[in-house]
Amino acid sequence: MTTDDQYPDLAKDGSPSVDPSGSTHSAMSIDDLRKHIHAVHDQSIGSEDPILMLYTIFHIFVDDYEDMLERHDKAITSSIGTAIKGLTADAITQNLQEQIRLADRTHQLFENQYKRMKVLSIVNMAIFFVCLLVFLYFVSK
Repeated sequence: MTTDDQYPDLAKDGSPSVDPSGSTHSAMSIDDLRKHIHAVHDQSIGSEDPILMLYTIFHIFVDDYEDMLERHDKAITSSIGTAIKGLTADAITQNLQEQIRLADRTHQLFENQYKRMKVLSIVNMAIFFVCLLVFLYFVSK
């Protein structure tokens, strides 16, 4: 029996095989890890090996992380699905019309404010020149 027959999940160099999509398989089981180490290093690992224990902890964290990613994916898919359901051509047209109306109203308010500022600037300049003339009158006496 060849190594390829014993460990079909391992590539020729002893690393975990990669599927055609390019992603690696999820974490190996402890038995697969032991077989892999034995195939690559010709060494057996006992169940009390500290590195094997760390690998087990790592495997637990990876499983928890994958579960969290699945829950997150489902929540995002659900949220996007809910948001898309309300999008119809009429709703989009209505929304755009409302945005145009708000933009026109904002433009009108800006124009009114601009006109007020011009008037106030003219009044301010007139007051300044009157005060300047009064000052010059009193200084020249």
